[in-house]
Amino acid sequence: MPSLIEFQNVTKVFQDRFTALSGVSFEVEAGEVCAFLGPNGAGKTTSISILMGFLFPDSGAVQVLGFTPGDIRAKEKIGFLPENFAFYKHLTAPKLLRLHLALSGRTAVDDGWIGELLARVKLSGYEDLRISKYSRGMVQRLGIAQALLADPELLILDEPTSGLDPAGRKDVLDLLASLKAAGKTVFVSSHILPEVEQICDRVVVIDRGRLVQTGRLQDLLGSGDKVEIMVDQLSEENGYEAVRRGAVVSRSERGVRMVIDSSQRRAMEEFLWSTGADILSLKQLRGSLEDLFLKLVEERH
Repeated sequence: MPSLIEFQNVTKVFQDRFTALSGVSFEVEAGEVCAFLGPNGAGKTTSISILMGFLFPDSGAVQVLGFTPGDIRAKEKIGFLPENFAFYKHLTAPKLLRLHLALSGRTAVDDGWIGELLARVKLSGYEDLRISKYSRGMVQRLGIAQALLADPELLILDEPTSGLDPAGRKDVLDLLASLKAAGKTVFVSSHILPEVEQICDRVVVIDRGRLVQTGRLQDLLGSGDKVEIMVDQLSEENGYEAVRRGAVVSRSERGVRMVIDSSQRRAMEEFLWSTGADILSLKQLRGSLEDLFLKLVEERH
């Protein structure tokens, strides 16, 4: 599939000689949801600003939708939600969205589409309320509606669930999942990794301006280092022996659950067979995105 986002050896140094990015390279393919991750100060906002054409790299090359960032032909197909934004608070949501349409040069959109957008972000019924009366979460929802306004091919979202309660975050994740199903490409920066893991296809991790890891999520998490073994029963003596061999043992309605290192799998199977235990299931446990992220960052620090 074609790459909609391409960073090739991108470096950005600010006037105070602070290196925000150093030789960063990654790609995002069409139709993917890509999680762009890194601790505070890693260079995520700088990267997004370059991607949007707000900043320019000192070296390297960047393309978005086949164009140089900032090209109007790319901007027409991008929906953008920055981490920190402000709207005209004296306006209502429909008026604000019509204003953004006018600023983009698109006016041939009826109020039915605007009403549909507000419904998608759960803001129906607040059309006559000034934005100054909105809660932080409602403003965030309006920001997402603004990003969807032109039915973009690519969405660039910086912390889209910021300020939302758990129900609101679920709504946003459901919305992103529907966009993914519709073939949209989403580049999303977030600190809430368990939620991002539910929908993302690709991961890009940067730290201190350098690329740490990139790849498809299933490839990065697919080969965990733990194995879960379910057995029908385990005597107290055999349970003690299993723990001594390094297993974490717990009991449930299904039977006895054991978690061991992958390297101990064969030896544990032979031990269980020798005791007469029936192995009900055996599966490789996949690590989490949060575990992967913390491991990568801690290794660098």
